[in-house]
Amino acid sequence: MEPIAPKPFSKAMRSGVVGPATRGLLGALLFLLTTRTAKYFAWTIEPPLTAAVLGANYLGSTLLAILASREPLWAQGRISISVALVFSPIMTAATFIHLGTFHLHSSGITMVITWFWLIAYGLYPIQLAVLLVKQLRIPGGDPPRTHPLPFGIKAVLAVHAAVLLPMGVLMFAAPGVARPLWPWNVPALSMRALAAWSLAFGVLALHAIIENDVERVKVVLWGYPILGVLHIIALVRFGEVVQWGEPGAWMYVAFLVSTFVLGAYGLKATRRPKPKRSVPVARTDRTA
Repeated sequence: MEPIAPKPFSKAMRSGVVGPATRGLLGALLFLLTTRTAKYFAWTIEPPLTAAVLGANYLGSTLLAILASREPLWAQGRISISVALVFSPIMTAATFIHLGTFHLHSSGITMVITWFWLIAYGLYPIQLAVLLVKQLRIPGGDPPRTHPLPFGIKAVLAVHAAVLLPMGVLMFAAPGVARPLWPWNVPALSMRALAAWSLAFGVLALHAIIENDVERVKVVLWGYPILGVLHIIALVRFGEVVQWGEPGAWMYVAFLVSTFVLGAYGLKATRRPKPKRSVPVARTDRTA
């Protein structure tokens, strides 16, 4: 019986679904024009820290998408798709729940951005589903696992999943109830947007545990510290609204620290040793 060839990561899935350009644009608007969302975003986000954190998540997701798009095999790139699979439909639901909060009656650039958002999140989940079905129909299998994740790394990821998933459910289902648990004041629409990211990152951590192989999750491990850096920049710029006396603030800090732990392991685990240079041996002339 001939071995099954590895399933390739289709070009359509890597470009059309991963869609780093759209994520990058939204992330740049939120992260760079943080205090001007009344004009340069689909809805006004206050306080600015919320916009910066959402922007950091979009930019971190963009990096993950770009890194995954370079992988030739489905097994090595599919972990990035879990973020989109979870985030997109939840964010779409939040959009239509709070449709009246959006800048629907604006003009100029604000109107363009608002309708870009509405069209993108109206179509993106459908596009994602169609391309995913096509990807799954491609023949092939998964290469064997060669470098399982150590217990400590799986434990960190398990904590991510155990905290982020139930928190995300509560934040989306009952944003008013979840508000006291968040380390700064967040309105309902922004709370549900943060919930979508919480659920996406929770599923991402769970997916990484299931994959349990460095080659399959390396793009996530590489992306975690960049996400942490972006969040720290957001805190430095707008962290005055954080209620540091609340447990939620220190849970947030613990999450950021863990991104660097995961990133450090990822860099170490994927570093390939340089081949040793051969040292020429001096030739000794022998005379009979």
